[in-house]
Amino acid sequence: MKVISYIAIIFYIIGIILACAGIYLDSEIFVIQNFSRVGICLILLTFYFVYKLNDSKSNNKQLHGSLLIANSILFIFYGLKFESFGKALEESSISNRFAVTRGIVGKGVKQLEDGSETFQRIAIPNINQNIKIIGITTNTLEKLQGTWPINWSMYAKIVDGFKNSTNTVFFDIFFVDYKKGQMELMEKSLKGSTNMIFDYSIESTSESKDSVINLESRLEKLRRFQLKNVIDKNDLGKVWLNFASPPIEHITENSTGIGFANIRKEDQKSNRKMPLVVKLINHGPNKETEFFPSIDLVTVCNYYGVDLIKDTEVVFGEYVKIKNIPKKMITNLDGQDKDIMNYPNEAREIKIPIDYFGQMQINFEGSLFSFEDYDIFDVADFGKEFANNFKNHIFLTAMYYATGRGASKDTHLSPFGEISGIEHHAHAINTILNQRFLTNAPEILNLIVLIILGLGFAYLQSRFKTYTSILLFFAVVILYYLITTKIFDLFDFIIIQPTIIISILFIFVSIIAYKILAEEENVKFIRTTFSKFVSKDVVDELLKNPDMIALGGARKEITIFFSDVRGFTTLSEALSPEDLVKLLNEYLTTMTDLVIEYKGTIDKYMGDAIMAFWGAPIALEDHPYYACVASLVQMDKLKELQISLAARNLPTIDIGIGLNSGHAVVGNMGSSHQMNYTVMGDTINLGSRLEGSNKTYGTNIIISEYTYERVKDRVYARELDLVQVKGKTQPVRIYELIGLVNDADMELIRRPLSSR
Repeated sequence: MKVISYIAIIFYIIGIILACAGIYLDSEIFVIQNFSRVGICLILLTFYFVYKLNDSKSNNKQLHGSLLIANSILFIFYGLKFESFGKALEESSISNRFAVTRGIVGKGVKQLEDGSETFQRIAIPNINQNIKIIGITTNTLEKLQGTWPINWSMYAKIVDGFKNSTNTVFFDIFFVDYKKGQMELMEKSLKGSTNMIFDYSIESTSESKDSVINLESRLEKLRRFQLKNVIDKNDLGKVWLNFASPPIEHITENSTGIGFANIRKEDQKSNRKMPLVVKLINHGPNKETEFFPSIDLVTVCNYYGVDLIKDTEVVFGEYVKIKNIPKKMITNLDGQDKDIMNYPNEAREIKIPIDYFGQMQINFEGSLFSFEDYDIFDVADFGKEFANNFKNHIFLTAMYYATGRGASKDTHLSPFGEISGIEHHAHAINTILNQRFLTNAPEILNLIVLIILGLGFAYLQSRFKTYTSILLFFAVVILYYLITTKIFDLFDFIIIQPTIIISILFIFVSIIAYKILAEEENVKFIRTTFSKFVSKDVVDELLKNPDMIALGGARKEITIFFSDVRGFTTLSEALSPEDLVKLLNEYLTTMTDLVIEYKGTIDKYMGDAIMAFWGAPIALEDHPYYACVASLVQMDKLKELQISLAARNLPTIDIGIGLNSGHAVVGNMGSSHQMNYTVMGDTINLGSRLEGSNKTYGTNIIISEYTYERVKDRVYARELDLVQVKGKTQPVRIYELIGLVNDADMELIRRPLSSR
């Protein structure tokens, strides 16, 4: 069994290492997610054997058992964190943090004096006021009176109004059809513009490839916006789209920038990420891999005044870098000039963290209607007059909560529920302009926090009572939730939440269950170990306070008791073996019952001799007196037994008793196979010698001076001698115990401990 247990420990440790494989996932070396699953299985399969070995070796089973349980739960749940449901839980917690800290709606209802209501804009911190929305709203559709889609002439008006301004205009409109008259109008308006950005869709399958008219021609135009400075180490960049379906040539050729507008919908409750770059394999003219920017990246580059191709650098799984940003001053709402970079640096660059899909995490600063919006009709009608009111702004033109009239729905799930697609883009652009990027805690930090909190909680829980543990559990969970949420709000730093909270919950429940099982085992041990040689009320006291049992041995003050039958050899010769055993059993039963009844502990029988002690496992402050009373009661009982034996024509018996008080080592002692609760030390040796001295002095009960000094005011005793005891340099004064000052004590101390 030991060999199996030690082998189990090796595999248990291997399981822990494999369960932590998630630290290396998506790295160049480890990409096999099944490592974590194998690790979890190994932990579960080996736990029992590791637990049994710990149980047999530990000198503090409850503490070490609790830590082992907690350790196993922690690594199991850390491994589960990388499963789909674990990821969903963590994702949900991030959305919750957004909702709790930044769930401000940008428009509210204001009550006017006449009782009517109007919308009131609410200023949201960290929302860049230079980002505006030109929305196709329900009101727009009503004005169109069912004419949908919008004639491109309206978009042309917006282009004409803005093309000579310092603003950047973003069209989240797919110009994919050749509309005679309309496309020529757009082309004419776009001529000479330097600030018009358009988007397009990249398809996820090739099924509709043949249906795109002039696809190769469109792609050729699109490739002038193809990213060049891209590093895809070991080809780890993830592919999730198939082929580009660009706008018609009239748009692509005359626009300032073209970027895809796809949002990757993951198996999560909300879309928190915005792709900045996409990888398309076998997409080039010679089937080479191509990389294209998103409309958000194109828009930001235009806003900063950098070259999209020359001044961007992409490393998949790490970052998108916008370099060589000109030092340009813009005027904010307070009329103060500030650098176009929110946090200027000497390198004049911004490093945006991305994953292997090319996605950036959106740092939502608010909920719905966070950005100021205008109806597309109003913007188109006022044209240059409207545009001249703004400098260095970004205007996003798109569907904006439009319903009815055949309009397509353009909303996506966010941490705040469904919001318009253009708001996703606005928040993504806002994240880059603010230079406030969400950072996930390194997995090694998550693991360290998990281990420290989990094992720390288990350590404290193992030492506290259940009701205290409940308070501790809620305190730890609530405090951890509040701290991690505050860290997220202040520093945009994401530390795992549900994994740790659920782990602590399972640790809490498991340790309570373990304590219950351990308590039952402890109760069984105490009853089995002590019920045969201590009184029932002593056992009850032990069950209330099991810590009083020193399983490993402890130094305690006790009173030792030895008794022996006089003339046992003569007695054995006068009786048959059967009668001798019967007589001895009768005698030993009577005397044992009295020791137990008077709160003593039977240590062992040595033929006709009895060894017992007072003061352990229950600490009795008055243990010398208990021992003296029990000894005198035994002598009274012996007289009754002598009369009974004489009436049956059996040989009479006499006994000698020795008592000594002092310190001794008390605890479970013996081999690993069999152990006894016993005492050792000089105190025991002296007690044994005093019992034998009764023959010399013709007495029945001899007590040492150490016992006498503790009871001298309550007993009658006669000084016998000053004797030299082997092993001691000073002689010991000994006394004959004769009787009690108050005989009523014989009944008083016989009562249960709890009744006194």
